[in-house]
Amino acid sequence: MTHSIAGIDEAGRGSVLGPLVVCLAHCKRTDEKKLNRICKKDSKQLSAKQRSEVLAEITSFVMFKVHEISAEHITSLMEKHSLNDIEAKVMAELGKSLKESDIMIDLMDCYEWTFRKRMEKFGLKRFEAQHKADENYPIVAAASIKAKLTRDALIEKIKAETGVDFGSGYPSDPKTRKVLLNKEQLKKIDKFVRKRWKTLENVKQKKLFDEPECRV
Repeated sequence: MTHSIAGIDEAGRGSVLGPLVVCLAHCKRTDEKKLNRICKKDSKQLSAKQRSEVLAEITSFVMFKVHEISAEHITSLMEKHSLNDIEAKVMAELGKSLKESDIMIDLMDCYEWTFRKRMEKFGLKRFEAQHKADENYPIVAAASIKAKLTRDALIEKIKAETGVDFGSGYPSDPKTRKVLLNKEQLKKIDKFVRKRWKTLENVKQKKLFDEPECRV
């Protein structure tokens, strides 16, 4: 048994506006019970205030490594790579930064074996991955909370910089859709839009699809 545990999750994968944030959380195994007591829910089940409160409680014994991928960088990378590969490469790099730890990742592929092949391609072999790991493993929930709070702060920074309130940046958000369909506002936030993604075209054509639970 290793002396530490780690979890990896992301925020902003399904967004059409703003960055994708991938986070690794890790702590000593001796702190696991304390983490389990405090971090019982993933970021989606908490309000912004609750996420901040949980993070404040665990920061003293949980360490975080955060990687932000801007919309511009995603657009550039997607000329040659899938979003799954882009995300998996970052997750693998974060995982490899730990010498010895039991790593659990929130699974993004439909199947664990396809995700494992993807991760091994980028050099990470020792890990576990499950769907909804952020709901079942507090250390993954911690990564989820940190990623979400980090992304939310970046989104607010973009709004302040552009003067455009585009909501959450997700295609299901009416504010986001309204801005994407407004040529003047779209021009102001141009560099923060993920352009090489069919989701943007779907919004423009008023075709909306929920992001599937299994993303391939």
